[in-house]
Amino acid sequence: MYPVKVASTLTGLTPETLRAWERRHAAVVPHREGGRRLYDATMIERITRLHRLTARGHPIRDLATLDDAALDALLEQSRQTGYGALETLPERMLDAVADYRVDQFDRDLSIAIATLPVPVLVSRVVMPLLREVGLRWADGRLAIAQERLVSSLLRTRLLSILNQHPREQRPRVLFATLPGEPHELGLLGAALLAYEAAAPVLYLGTELPAEELVRVATRLDAGAVAVSSVDPGQAREALAQLRVLDAGLPAHVPVWLGGANARYLGEDLGSARVEAITDPQALARRLQRMEAAAARRLRGTGGGGRRKAVSPPAGG
Repeated sequence: MYPVKVASTLTGLTPETLRAWERRHAAVVPHREGGRRLYDATMIERITRLHRLTARGHPIRDLATLDDAALDALLEQSRQTGYGALETLPERMLDAVADYRVDQFDRDLSIAIATLPVPVLVSRVVMPLLREVGLRWADGRLAIAQERLVSSLLRTRLLSILNQHPREQRPRVLFATLPGEPHELGLLGAALLAYEAAAPVLYLGTELPAEELVRVATRLDAGAVAVSSVDPGQAREALAQLRVLDAGLPAHVPVWLGGANARYLGEDLGSARVEAITDPQALARRLQRMEAAAARRLRGTGGGGRRKAVSPPAGG
């Protein structure tokens, strides 16, 4: 049994809102004990459902009389037909960070992760959030500390998705940024899309030297290496690192390049191995090619990792 302050923390609603939902709509009627309102676990779950639906634009007066099964059906319907008020979610989340309401930002992000398919999460929450961070940082509405706070919270939550179910039975895609590139959130979004496409993903983090990427890719027989370059001031160093990758990786391992510098670097390098990937559809196509190439290599080695011996022709 939870008092109203704890119920408020668990559900993300203010005590005033909880009382208003009780008095005006009887959406949840708490237990009473010595003049205190007490909420059990079932009530907390119901309030959480109601909160998600009101955040997506459904009036509480229309929801209050519905049972939990109807609320669940409405949540699923909302998820399938546009995902409610997602268009304004990134802005609301950054408004919370601007006031250092970290709990609100983290709660909204956690709900989005729990309720949205990964492609929708990336395209309609994560990427718009990153764009808005850049705009607010550029015009002074977001302090450095706030920008780093957003990055830290996003990184923690998004990595928790990648770490849920390791998929290591097939050649993996290695994700990393190159030296001098600390910005990784776009790369994380790409790794999530690859993960959602059932590709085996190994996320290596930021500022990994090309020599180390070559060693890891060779050791693991990687299917592809995905790197990100965002900072224009690091483009020259990124080009040098890409040349090391191009020279050192096994011949069958492609390099997928994302970030603001991707097109320029890909054109300047002029390597058939290194491709600029600028949208989710292009990434999906490359993943399909990688899987097909891995299957061909497996058939060519008899499924055992070594090429089968070829017998000499009779008489020869």
